[in-house]
Order: sequence, then structure tokens, then C-alpha cells
Amino acid sequence: MRAAIVALSCLLSLPAAAAGPFGKIAVGNWSGGTFTNDQSGAFSHCAVSARYKSGVTMLTSVTAQFSWLLGFSKPEWKLRTGETLKLRLVFDRSSTIEVTANIKSPTLVTIAMPAQSTLINAFRQGRYLELVANDARYTFALTSTGEMLPALVECVKQSANVRGPVSPGAPVRAQTPEATEKERAARAEKKALLEKTRDLIRSKMLACIGREGAPMLLTDEKAEVVAKAAMLFCKGDVDALTHATIEIIETEDGRPTNRNAVREAAEKRVQEVVTAHVIRTRGEMIGKGQRPGNPAPSRPAEPGSRPSQSL
Repeated sequence: MRAAIVALSCLLSLPAAAAGPFGKIAVGNWSGGTFTNDQSGAFSHCAVSARYKSGVTMLTSVTAQFSWLLGFSKPEWKLRTGETLKLRLVFDRSSTIEVTANIKSPTLVTIAMPAQSTLINAFRQGRYLELVANDARYTFALTSTGEMLPALVECVKQSANVRGPVSPGAPVRAQTPEATEKERAARAEKKALLEKTRDLIRSKMLACIGREGAPMLLTDEKAEVVAKAAMLFCKGDVDALTHATIEIIETEDGRPTNRNAVREAAEKRVQEVVTAHVIRTRGEMIGKGQRPGNPAPSRPAEPGSRPSQSL
């Protein structure tokens, strides 16, 4: 157990050791938690491990920038730290992925597992994994990986403000321009992905707003009133867009000091989106000759047709 915790803490090969785990993740045969940097006490990564009968421990971690790693550790290994190792990962005996592993310690290797990659998708959906290195072959049942990966993502979201102990006398290493540039690039990539997700959620929400707000569009009610009323009927979509907006704000501004203020800002943005949509749609209808308080005369519906309700 101690060996697994050590491997989890150094899985990312940070400049200093990591403290943890704080909290607990338990999904199927996977267990782990949150880890912090010994130098700064700041949140470092979330990681879990699962030990197999072969004596090999498989590990998975994700950082605040959503950089994923897959790792394998065995106390009996005697590897050369700092070198690389060519491996084959065979999923369900049908899909083979060639990878280059980094040797982080004599008993630990790690493999980069980019989000949206073939590797992470196979890891999420596969039932069995075979790790092949030269003449060595290890087999792993991929139990609960489909549930474990989202649990790690949720761990990162909940751990932004976690603070761990700082080792006495630990040297504080200044960030190099290269490290700063990598962080900016990672943040920009994460923001772009979050914005795509937000746009999809917004389209779904506005479709709902269109259905629920249509009966009020040609009344004398203010746009803000129509927007708030429709948002009540579309609460699930509104909450999803609010959450996506919060993630974008936090990515833009870094770790928030006042999460309530961030939520209020996100809720205001969402309400402004809905109100603007109502105003724009009402303007289009007025341009077609329909006036608030004076809806256009209705026509008998054709047999088998349904009245259209959309903004």
C-alpha cells in the first residue's frame, strides 16, 4: 500500500515530492485522492491506482490543466531512471497502440495519455489491457475505467483550493519562461475545449427557451420578465450553462478567491444571453408585422400538423 502511495505521489515527476492523498476516490478496484506540491502546498494532481495479481500497480493521474498520465509500477523492476522504454498496449486483443514510456524511477514508468486521444478512448472503453515490453507481458482487467476517469475529472474540479503542507526548507523553484509558456498553452487549450462545450449547451438551452418563451413573446411583458420565466422551465439546461460558464471564468482568471462571486458572474452572463435572445427574436417578429399585445391572427392548423413554437 505504501509503495502505491509513493508511486501516486511521484507519478507526475514534479520538482518536489507530492503530499497526499487528501480526500478519497474509490471506484471499483481503483483508489486514490488529491495530491499537493510539497514546495508550495498548492494542488498538484488527482490520481488513483489499482494493484493486480501480477504484482504490478496500474496508476492514472490528471493535473489541473487536464494533462493525463497512465503509469505502471512494480517493486521488483530495476529500470534506469531518465531513459525511455518502447511498449505495446493491446486492448481486448484487437487494438494495438505503440507508446513510449518515460522511466520516472527504477520501479515506475509513465505514459502520456492526451485527452481525446485514441489511447484514452481505448482505456475508457476497453475490457482488457495487455502491456508488452520486450519479452514481458502483463494483463489487466479494465474494471470501472469508464466511471473512474470522470471521477478524476470531478476530483480536479473540487480540488482547486486544496492546500497541503509545505516541507520545511524546501527550495522554491522559480518558474522558467518555458514552463510559464507551457502553462499558458495548456490553459488556452482547456479554455477552447470548454468554450466548445459551452456553445453546445447554450444551443440546447436556447432551443428550450424558444419553446417555453414563445407564448409570452407577443405580450407586453418586458424581455427580462420573459427570459426569467422561460429560464424556470429550462432550469436543467440553465444550470448546465451556468456551470460551464463558471469553468471558463475560472480558467480565465485562475483559482478564484471568492467562488460565490464567480457563480454570480456566471449566472448574470447566462441571464444576459437569454434576455438578448428574447429581445432579438421579438425584434424579428415585430419586423414581420407582429406587435406585442397584438398577436397575429391564428390560422386553422392543417390536418396532422402541429403548431410551431420556437424563438
